Order: sequence, then structure tokens, then C-alpha cells
Amino acid sequence: MKIAPASRSVARAVERGVAEYGASLRALLRGRVLLVASNGRRAVSVAPRKVGQVLRKLKREPYCAGLEIGELRRGRFRLGLEGAYLIAGRAEKYVRVNQKGEQLVLYGRDVFIGSVVEQGELNKGDPCLILNERGEALAIGRVEGEGEVFVANLRDRGMYLRKGE
Repeated sequence: MKIAPASRSVARAVERGVAEYGASLRALLRGRVLLVASNGRRAVSVAPRKVGQVLRKLKREPYCAGLEIGELRRGRFRLGLEGAYLIAGRAEKYVRVNQKGEQLVLYGRDVFIGSVVEQGELNKGDPCLILNERGEALAIGRVEGEGEVFVANLRDRGMYLRKGE
């Protein structure tokens, strides 16, 4: 697996992907560097700057480096759950749910309007973060805004438990 610092085009793709959630890549990268691992899929990670310096000096390719925040698909950055967790406090596109909503989201269910205790600047079709009352990222969703389902759950932290991994 080849792990290398992100090129400018990759950094711009990540910046656009993070901006979809109303957050800034600069805030995410303070003291960190973007890394891209290529092994069929292109995983994007963040790591302390010193890790980037150490990678350049290694004679062998490492298995992994940093915290994976998402992946590149067809030139577009797709935010992952760990990336969502990192930008949760800075994102403008979010819904905060009560404890009942938190349980349902972690079981893979959608967010109903009755579970929402707070929301950011959202429009129908927007990607958004689903947060618990403490502001921790539970899932990534898309605003439906019609009927009882307010946000469709696309990926959630409960998948780790449901898959048994």
C-alpha cells in the first residue's frame, strides 16, 4: 500500500467534501497533514505533521497511518464516520437528536422530526451530521424534510456493532 501526502487536487476535493457539511478543512488540519493511501480504494487520513515527515524517511511502506476520515471516489471526497466525529463541533449542517432518537439512529433508523432538539442551517437534499445531545457524531445523513422522516440515515456508528467488527 502506498501512503503519501495528499496532492493539491486531493486537498481541494477534501476541502469541498468537508464544506458540504458547513465546516472548514483548515480547522480540521491544525497541526496535521492529509495522507492518501492507495490500494484499490483511496483512503484519506489525517495525522500529526511529524508522521508525514517520518513516512518520507521509511524504507518500507507502512500498512496504515493516521486516522481515516473518508475516501476519494471518482475525484469526490466522501466523509467517513471518523471524519464526521472530527468536524462535529464545527459543522453548520447538523441535527441534534434526543436520547430516543440516538438509540434509533444507532440501530440504523432514520431521524424523525419529533427526535430533533436542535438543527443547523439545512435545506432539503443537504448532507448533514446527526449528533447526540452531547454533540458527538452518531451518523451521516441526508435531509428529507418531508413527512415524519426528517433526515435519512446513510451511515451510522451502530454499523460496527451490527456487523460484528
